[in-house]
This record gives sequence, structure tokens and C-alpha cells, in this order.
Amino acid sequence: MNRQEELIGFLDREFLSRQEAIEHLNISKQCFHSLVTRGKITKIKKGSAVLFYRHEIESRKTDATLLRKKYRPFQHREEDDSQ
Repeated sequence: MNRQEELIGFLDREFLSRQEAIEHLNISKQCFHSLVTRGKITKIKKGSAVLFYRHEIESRKTDATLLRKKYRPFQHREEDDSQ
């Protein structure tokens, strides 16, 4: 594996693009932009490239799932009943 392939692999493991982060969180572009603007998600910018930490996005997704279960228990009961 050459140096360029190693770097691309590192970027894929550690960072997400804006679209990848939106899809991973399963939220709208507007909601994602709001999270970034409010400092809830860190934006890394180098020239025209904008990336987001994968671990931060994954942590945010886990937290959101736990909060939904806590504050919207009726949704999760309906999902459990349908399975």
C-alpha cells in the first residue's frame, strides 16, 4: 500500500463528509447546519474541503437515540410492539 492509499484510508476511517454525516445521523441538511452553527458538531475546513470527525458523529447518533427513548417513549413502544 502506498502513502496516498494510506492517507485516503485514514481519512475514510476518521472523518466524514457533510453528506455522509447527514446520512449517518438521518437528519435534514437544515438540522445538520444548525448543529454545526451552534457548535454541537465540529467542522474542519481546509480550503474548500469540509470534514467532520467520525467519532463525534457516531457519538451524536448514540446520544440522539438515547434521548429519543427517554423523551419519546411512546414511539419506541409502538416500534417494539410491531416487531
